[in-house]
Amino acid sequence: MEHKYSNLLKENSIMPTKQRLEIADIIFKKHQHFTANELIDHIKSSNLPISQATIYNTLCTFESKGLLKMIDIQNNCKFYDTNLQSHHHVYNISTNKLTDIAVDKVEFSRLPEIPKNVVLEQTEVLIKVRNK
Repeated sequence: MEHKYSNLLKENSIMPTKQRLEIADIIFKKHQHFTANELIDHIKSSNLPISQATIYNTLCTFESKGLLKMIDIQNNCKFYDTNLQSHHHVYNISTNKLTDIAVDKVEFSRLPEIPKNVVLEQTEVLIKVRNK
């Protein structure tokens, strides 16, 4: 029986190893945000025999192939996002939680001038908040 993520990995020129498929099972089951450390903790608590190096390499591979989006919070914290649709985020500094904001909930009155040799692909907003 073929694993449900085998074709996804093959279509993206990723060898569907047992470890990659186990990681795919965890991260692609729903739209979610997670850090590498959270994934490592989950894999350890699930008693899956996957090394940290394999986890980091797999995340890097999935990101480079466009299966994940990396969001750099710029405080040495990087989140991975399985929702590849255009959207914005709220990051709570107090709870270290990242939440989606629908693209239609943010309006821009004006964007900065974009150099003529490039084309705007998309804009994403990251709003940082803190608990009172």
